[in-house]
Amino acid sequence: MRRYEALIVLDPDMLDDDVKALTEKFGGIITDHAGEIIKIEDWGTKKLAYLVRRKDKGRYILFDFVSGPTLINELERQFKITDDVMKYLTVKLDDDVDLEAFKAKAEEEVLEGETAEPIEEISEAVPTIENVEPEPQVTEAPEEKETPIQSEPEGSSTKEEGQ
Repeated sequence: MRRYEALIVLDPDMLDDDVKALTEKFGGIITDHAGEIIKIEDWGTKKLAYLVRRKDKGRYILFDFVSGPTLINELERQFKITDDVMKYLTVKLDDDVDLEAFKAKAEEEVLEGETAEPIEEISEAVPTIENVEPEPQVTEAPEEKETPIQSEPEGSSTKEEGQ
């Protein structure tokens, strides 16, 4: 199986319920074709680099999944025929993924995150706004320097002689 990421840009005027329904629809397509969803992230509404369908913003949704190569054609076909999908991009991240090993590694990371001890508070060592006194600011007027007046040396002129 291969690991893929699919990023879709949706119409920013869509309601949250409609976005959730589309996300579930595309997630269902992935699971129906023997794929395994790793994560689905809603990145929210962001400004586009250029106008797409006369809109300057889009709602970004990221699908991270593992599947065979036949799913990509069907998924991209569904992206094309869905009116609310303004843009899409599918990228292959890895050619060969052992799904069981990948799941075990993800579960291990989750368990490590839960058992990690919290960092001790070091608020006394780090100065904060309350316990730091501002340094007095002294402003002095800049010293005026005397600049000598420069005159042109004799015999040199800007006009050419003989005109």
